[in-house]
Amino acid sequence: MKSRPFAYADIYRHPPMAGPNLPPALAALRKNESGSVVLLPDGRWFVTWSQGSFESALDERIVGAVSADQGLTWSEPRMITASTVEFRRAYGCPFVVPATGRIYLFLHEGRQHGGGPDRSSPEVDAGTFGFMFSDDAGRTWSEIRRIPVFERDISVFPGRIHGHLNHPPQVMPGGRVVLPFTQGHRNGATRRAWQLCWCESSFLECGNLLTERDPARLRFSLLPPGTHGLRADLLRHGDNPAARQLAAAFGGNAVELAANAQEPTVVPLSDGRWVTVMRTYLGSPGYAVSRDGGRTWTKVERLRYGPDGAWIDHPHTMCPLARLPDGRFMLLFTNNDGTRNGAAHVWDGGNRTRNPQWFVIGRELPGEERNGGLIFGAPRVLAEADDLESPDGFRASTCTGIAMPQYIHAGGRHFVQYGLKKEHILLDEIPAAVIDEMTP
Repeated sequence: MKSRPFAYADIYRHPPMAGPNLPPALAALRKNESGSVVLLPDGRWFVTWSQGSFESALDERIVGAVSADQGLTWSEPRMITASTVEFRRAYGCPFVVPATGRIYLFLHEGRQHGGGPDRSSPEVDAGTFGFMFSDDAGRTWSEIRRIPVFERDISVFPGRIHGHLNHPPQVMPGGRVVLPFTQGHRNGATRRAWQLCWCESSFLECGNLLTERDPARLRFSLLPPGTHGLRADLLRHGDNPAARQLAAAFGGNAVELAANAQEPTVVPLSDGRWVTVMRTYLGSPGYAVSRDGGRTWTKVERLRYGPDGAWIDHPHTMCPLARLPDGRFMLLFTNNDGTRNGAAHVWDGGNRTRNPQWFVIGRELPGEERNGGLIFGAPRVLAEADDLESPDGFRASTCTGIAMPQYIHAGGRHFVQYGLKKEHILLDEIPAAVIDEMTP
């Protein structure tokens, strides 16, 4: 890496490997991404991530590991569930019930491309959400139970959705548990380029996840209810430079871009409002506000450093907003609107838009309606990847760099885990003094 000032530990680094014709068992360890850490009642940490030969490989699986020393060292990864010829099982998010220690793993189980359909077919990745659970700290797991599909206008097929999960369920005030997810059109369904596809953000609420032991009796509902989720309407942002640049890169016009809002996180404010932040095509994180517990939302707007401040620059990659225990906030982002580091647009891959990884600290402005009621200080670099290519030219996917970060609070300390080039999962610790210095 070029810079890692807050280095703490490595959750997982794959063994050294390079060259063609790697043994399949070794090659299957090379892609590691989409890590997600939860805390167990006994003080141990549990992490899941996606592992495989590369992104969308037929050998993708979800693995888990445990740490007994606050993330310093980790067990060897243990497979939780694996893709098959028929189904892709590559991404999941864990959740721990505090009272019992039961771990739930929520995942999307979609149609695999290796069983007949062409990779560009709308059939690929169409499927359902489901969950597994473990009552022994992740050593053994139940079978996958499917969650009923809630139909949206964006759905391509009845009873199936193209969706993905990136963030663990969030416990909101009143004990409400909501699972953020993204639903979209599959490449080939509506447009020639998947980078321009329709996507929207929603939340699955499980009304009795904290209290119900019988998995058959869990109740799920959809937020917001109705025909569609949260969308960043490009018709309202047709003059946005980032939108124009993305459209030009794929032979279109900004006003023809589909509405796109993906990978949301949600946090509560002290006055009861919910604020969600998500990635968009707008060159900034998008945000929306709900006053009624997620049923209705304001339009998705670009996030600023303050109500009258500059835009927060960010491409089309994950930008989670987390609430700290004392009521402050941390936003993880990459400080690039798609024009820096030689990037051609907000979806440009490699190290061009997803590197370095930045963070910024925010706080509430009581009574303020604009900007989600938030103000942020000056950002700092969390980590920066080098530009070195693997000796054999391998890339886990077209979009690498540093991605999929997650804030973790444990034992009064502040941590961030993230993926490096979609090959390694790392863990950094940010001192409380740094967070205090950065608070506006």
